[in-house]
Amino acid sequence: MKTHRFAILSVLAFSALTLFSCAPESESTGDVQKTDCPEEITARAFRFAELYRDSETQYAWGGQDAVRAIKIDCSGLVVMCYKYALVDTGYSLPFSDASASGMYADFSRSVPIGELRQGDLIFMGESDSSRITHIAIFDRIENGAVYFIDSTQKDTDGDGVDDINGVTERNYEVSDKRLKSFGIMQVAK
Repeated sequence: MKTHRFAILSVLAFSALTLFSCAPESESTGDVQKTDCPEEITARAFRFAELYRDSETQYAWGGQDAVRAIKIDCSGLVVMCYKYALVDTGYSLPFSDASASGMYADFSRSVPIGELRQGDLIFMGESDSSRITHIAIFDRIENGAVYFIDSTQKDTDGDGVDDINGVTERNYEVSDKRLKSFGIMQVAK
């Protein structure tokens, strides 16, 4: 049994090493030429968001763990999904880490809600503020609601217990004032 477990762990470790060693470099080096992320990559990023959602991932501020780990925050989810989606594509992220507001300001191109593709970005914040404090990965618009996958920790009913803790699929009405902007991730070639 031990040999079998060791073999499985070895395969998993080799797979992880291969995944990350083949990943394009994502450090910013001066003036990197950025372009809109191709649609097939945004779709791959969305599939990785679904994996995080289905893995019972917990929210952790500053978290940016790999899929097999358990804690991640909203910007970490976006960064990791795009890092995975960009493997072997010739594209890379023009940054290694960024906050929701940083991705909004420096690493995305704003688009109208009607131009969003599955896997694109939704920027959010408090209803009474224009400040970007949260980011999610867009899924679809259906029956007047914007569906997305994100990582958060919230007590939604005021009982002192977090009803949401981790990566989930949620939705807000299209007119919800928490929705601040929509964008396409910028990538480097």
